[in-house]
Amino acid sequence: MEEHLLEVAARRFASAGYRQTTLDDIARHAGVAKASMYRYFENKQELLAKIFLRVADTLARSLRPLRTAPLPPDEKLRRTVQELLRTIGENVALFTVFYSEEADLPARLQAEVAEVRQRFMADLEGILREGVSQGVFRPVNARLVVYAIIGMCAWLHKWYLPGRERLEEVTAAFVELIERGCLAVRGTREKDRLADQLRHLQELLGTLATQVEHLEQGSPARR
Repeated sequence: MEEHLLEVAARRFASAGYRQTTLDDIARHAGVAKASMYRYFENKQELLAKIFLRVADTLARSLRPLRTAPLPPDEKLRRTVQELLRTIGENVALFTVFYSEEADLPARLQAEVAEVRQRFMADLEGILREGVSQGVFRPVNARLVVYAIIGMCAWLHKWYLPGRERLEEVTAAFVELIERGCLAVRGTREKDRLADQLRHLQELLGTLATQVEHLEQGSPARR
């Protein structure tokens, strides 16, 4: 029942706003008596706090282990973005509240939420710095790239509607865009390929020049 009430509250807060939603609204949409809600939550603010704690716990459990996983940096980045988008896409109402209603949290909980966000940003920045140091990523400004990635992914809750877009396709498009901006591999391979072609062309030109010179030296006109 507590899970059900949290889900209904998140949907109501996301659609109507926290301040405009009453416990009566939540109870009616949840199909329970208002008095029954007090068995689980003391007031509306506790409902909001539980939603924020749920999101913070989900982020920590799903994303933090990737930071220390025995994977190359590009795979860590790829999986982190995939997991973040999956988590947001499957919990749109929760994340809408998470990104919209922080001002109504008590100060202590605001500090906890800020700490969760900072830890996640630090983990993501660590992955990027690791990739740069190993030559897997271009020498990007890791902090700015972190802001860009989080901004792209977090905005998902504003427009993503399950059933209208396939989450797998959205994730693939985002991952490709981020990789094209970060990976050094694509650019390095392309440069190496062009350099090889240029060297081969120079060798051919050198060979042709030598052959032309020999032909000219051996022709009757030259003699």
